[in-house]
Amino acid sequence: MNPKDFVTGLKTTVVDDNISIYKDLFFNTPIENATNEYWKRALALFKSLHKEQQEVFLEVIRQTMVDTTSNILGVIDGVSTIDGANDEFSIAYGTNQQSLTGDLQSLFLADEEKSPKRE
Repeated sequence: MNPKDFVTGLKTTVVDDNISIYKDLFFNTPIENATNEYWKRALALFKSLHKEQQEVFLEVIRQTMVDTTSNILGVIDGVSTIDGANDEFSIAYGTNQQSLTGDLQSLFLADEEKSPKRE
């Protein structure tokens, strides 16, 4: 696996797959079936919105996932810092510990930019 494959896989798993799960949960879970108070409130809010507002709501969730993933990759790349962390971070893959560190944040954002426009 190379850095580009890593960020593409990360985007698919963390962003694309999870937004599909959120869409399914919000559109298909009756409020009375929710057992968690947080989900009851979230579902009530979502279901109170008009269709266009629901789409915007889901776009905000997706963009939050993109921004969070990008920020984490920025920390790994050394572009952003964590207070108290004085050493560099790195990611390695496989038995040969191939380094994936580098321009992960830039690669991720470039891959995201190429994504087709959302529904």
